[in-house]
Amino acid sequence: MNRDADVIVIGGGIIGCSAAYYLSKLGKRVLVLEREDITRGSAGATDGVVGYHTKKPGHQMDLAVQSIAMFENLSEELGMDIEYGLRCGGMQPVEDKMQWDILSEIVEEQRKSGVDIHMISIEEARQIEPQLAPDLYGALYSPTGGKVNPIRMTIAYFRAAKRLGAEFLTETEVTGILKEGSCVLGVQTDKGEYRADAVVNACGSWAAFTARMAGIEMPIKPRKGQLIVTEPIGPFMDCTLQCARYNVIKFRPETIKDPAVLKMGASLSIEQTESGGLIIGSTRELVGYDRENTLEAIETILKRAVRFFPALKDVCFIRAFAGLRPYTPDGLPIIGRVDALEGFYMAAGHEGDGIALAPVTGKLLAEQIVYGKESYSLEPFSPNRFL
Repeated sequence: MNRDADVIVIGGGIIGCSAAYYLSKLGKRVLVLEREDITRGSAGATDGVVGYHTKKPGHQMDLAVQSIAMFENLSEELGMDIEYGLRCGGMQPVEDKMQWDILSEIVEEQRKSGVDIHMISIEEARQIEPQLAPDLYGALYSPTGGKVNPIRMTIAYFRAAKRLGAEFLTETEVTGILKEGSCVLGVQTDKGEYRADAVVNACGSWAAFTARMAGIEMPIKPRKGQLIVTEPIGPFMDCTLQCARYNVIKFRPETIKDPAVLKMGASLSIEQTESGGLIIGSTRELVGYDRENTLEAIETILKRAVRFFPALKDVCFIRAFAGLRPYTPDGLPIIGRVDALEGFYMAAGHEGDGIALAPVTGKLLAEQIVYGKESYSLEPFSPNRFL
């Protein structure tokens, strides 16, 4: 077969660009197909939190430990500053004893992966973040929490992959998967056919549609997150911070008694960027592919922000935006080969953890494609668990 590439990656977001870089680094000819442009998906509509404390205990946490270790030298490796702050810390203030008890249980499980996460008093929390409201109950704290500029990180992977020979075709929509029997041959696009030995589905919230083109059902749904950006202000906070409800909704949703809170998935997520502005979120809404902001969500988010940081009542916000996060039923990403279709691979379903897990996802997937076996098992994340 005449091949246009060794591997075709569908999707030019953070996961697709990471996969393209590590595949190119291992000597593969890579073609990336993106129907819009680089960073137009989740990577361009999210915050840049890179921390352990928001990860699901067990397999996801173990994967995060490896991925976050890769960030320390990532700017140097990719040849571009991704604005990674390694030691800013991650914190989740707690409002009452019920939240304290739930987070304490989660922390005990998370610490089994060897990460530095612990519960601290509100007095200790305010020594780290003096602007916090004094009437809070306490906080979860991880001193090694970090943050990154997700757009710069995606572009850095994109440029580094291109330097290694990867080809990117933007404004190119994949309309079908070419197959012969149970083997992939390539893809059909609105600009013609492209052939390759392997195809990677890195389409984020749209990955289920691409999988269906190959005759495979993957339970990936879009979950909307709304965020707000403030005017630049002076130094205000160091940590990346979420309220305790962020983890409670993520890991113990059955404990949330307010149906409106559960439906919107409203919690506080806040960080200060290099330019001085604050990114404030967020929501988790299963509303299909709707990416519009709503007044209800903006009001809820801002009230949460002022509850935890009273000084924000006098700060102006300048814009709001929303992004879609690829949600899976078990909260784990879908990474690796599809046994039923030789040459077809998944790299999607990371939801809000795509930025933090992008390095290790691209690296391990590339190893699996090139060597047939990865250096750390992707079995817990295998797409075959849903087939």
